[in-house]
Amino acid sequence: MKRVIVWGAAALWVASSGIAGRVASAAPAASAAGAPAGNVEQLKRDLNGEDDGAAIDAAQKLGALGATNPKAVDALLDALALGASPRVQAAILGALGGRKDPRAVDVLVHYTKNRNVEVRKKAVAALAELPGDRAVPTLVAALSDPSEEVRAVAAGALGKRKDKSSTDKLLKLMEKKDAAAATALGAVGTPELARKMAEMIGAVPDGLLATALGEMIKRPDFGPDPVKLDVVKTLSKIPGIDSTTALIEYVARTEKDKALPSRVEAQKIVDQRSSAQ
Repeated sequence: MKRVIVWGAAALWVASSGIAGRVASAAPAASAAGAPAGNVEQLKRDLNGEDDGAAIDAAQKLGALGATNPKAVDALLDALALGASPRVQAAILGALGGRKDPRAVDVLVHYTKNRNVEVRKKAVAALAELPGDRAVPTLVAALSDPSEEVRAVAAGALGKRKDKSSTDKLLKLMEKKDAAAATALGAVGTPELARKMAEMIGAVPDGLLATALGEMIKRPDFGPDPVKLDVVKTLSKIPGIDSTTALIEYVARTEKDKALPSRVEAQKIVDQRSSAQ
C-alpha cells in the first residue's frame, strides 16, 4: 500500500506549488550523471513506501544522485508533496542540502517553520550548506526559533560563514544566556564587538563571555595584536575556569610567537592564577 498521507499545511503548500506530478511527465531517459533513470524510479518507490527505514535510505541515495541528476531532486520534492512521517521528512530535507535548485531552496525555507523540531533543524542545516548569501536571512530568522537545538544549528552556520549581519541578534541571544550564540560571536566578532563585550561583564554569564572572547583571539584574522591584548585583559577580569581555559588555549595557539605582548600578558595571568590555587 503506497503512503499518501498529507502531514499538515506544509505538504499542502508543496503540492499547491506544482511540485507533485513532475516525474509522471518526465522523459524516461537516463540522467546526465550516468545514473539510469530506472534507479531513480526504484528509489522513488522505496521513498514513497510504508517502510520508513527503506524510505530514509532511499532519500539519502537520491540526495547523493541529486548533485547531477535533476530527476533525483524531483523524486525528493514529490515525496514531500505526497506526505511522509517527520522522520522521513527530515531525511528528505537533509538530502536536499546544498542544492542550488530554486525549488529545493524554497521548500527548505518553508520547512524551517515546520511544527516538528527535528524537521526544522534539518531544514536549517540543509540551507546552511547552500553557497552564497541566499540562505542568510533564513538562518538569521532561525536564531529566533523556540528550540535551542535549531538556534544552535543556525548560529553555528552563521559563525562558519562569518556573517556580520547576525551580530546584533547573536548578542541578544547571549544576553538571554543562550550558549549557542557564544561560539558564533567568537567566529564573527570584530574589535568593536570585543570592546562592547568588555562592558558586558556581570550582565552576561561569565562562561559565555569567556567562550566568545576566547574564540575571537584565537582567530588569525582577528587583530592586530594590541586589540588581542585588550581582549586578554578583559579575560583577566572574568573569574572562573572558562576564562582561564580561554587564556591557556590562546597561549598554546601562539606557541611560535612567544614575544607577542598579548601572549606574554596571557601567560602572566595564567601563571598568577595557577600560583593562587
